[in-house]
Amino acid sequence: MNKTLEKGFSLVELLVVVAIIGVLAGVGIVGYQSYTESAKEKVAEANYNSVVRFIETELTLLNNGVQDKSGALFAINAVETVTSSTYSSCGTTAFNRGNSTNGTIQKLKGAVACHFGTQDGGLKFKNPFKSSQTNAVVGTDDNSVGPVALYQKGTIIIRQSQNTENGITSAGQVAAETATAGKITVTYVGKNETAVPALTAQSTANGYKHKHLELK
Repeated sequence: MNKTLEKGFSLVELLVVVAIIGVLAGVGIVGYQSYTESAKEKVAEANYNSVVRFIETELTLLNNGVQDKSGALFAINAVETVTSSTYSSCGTTAFNRGNSTNGTIQKLKGAVACHFGTQDGGLKFKNPFKSSQTNAVVGTDDNSVGPVALYQKGTIIIRQSQNTENGITSAGQVAAETATAGKITVTYVGKNETAVPALTAQSTANGYKHKHLELK
């Protein structure tokens, strides 16, 4: 009876195969991470552009007297909470241009943040870079640039425009919370910060985007 000689893979061959699989897996992981990061950036920037277009539209209608009371914005105070669900409903009091109670800068910031922070109409924007951050769109509750907690990548901040930006050249011209007219800035945060960055550091090079607007 003839014996059949059975051959298997040598140890060297197996090691080569394992090495090739390892290289392919490493390339795949890097490619996947790059893909997911790019997808998150596109979602976050699309959210930012939607917020900007929405505010531009509302301010155009209000500033030009097409309407005094907004049909989409409801006057509430601005809120800086970014790690929990803040809004259940935006209420029924319309933002009223020029009204010292329901038409202030503070109420505008809060109204926009609430508009994009509730499930009313399915508009709740979440931060794709930070799953624990329920609201991607936040309003500063003062006339400064806000606290460091807001400066997490992907956050969209509605705040008063500061000195040296949006045509403000003299100290003391930043709009007060109670003012019924003033300049605001929509800021897209491009990186995680451990301290509030100077305005000069909130640059395109660091991934920041700004849109300067005005309530007249």
